Amino acid sequence: MFPAPFRLFFVAVPLLVAAGALAMAAFPRRMTSWQTRSPDGSTQRIEPSDTRILVMRVMGVVVAALALLMAFGTFSFIP
Repeated sequence: MFPAPFRLFFVAVPLLVAAGALAMAAFPRRMTSWQTRSPDGSTQRIEPSDTRILVMRVMGVVVAALALLMAFGTFSFIP
């Protein structure tokens, strides 16, 4: 049986990863849009394509599911 700090580490890190992945799946445009400034002072907004947005949403959900499985499934084989 692991001491309490190690057990907390094996739960806290996957929960943080799951939260970040769900945020990426929920708000992909806000997290990947860029604003550039040219030498003349004008600004331009760069946004990803719709296919990339869809892939980011799907991968965010997959990574969150794996992280939650790690967070709550770890103690089934590591008591």
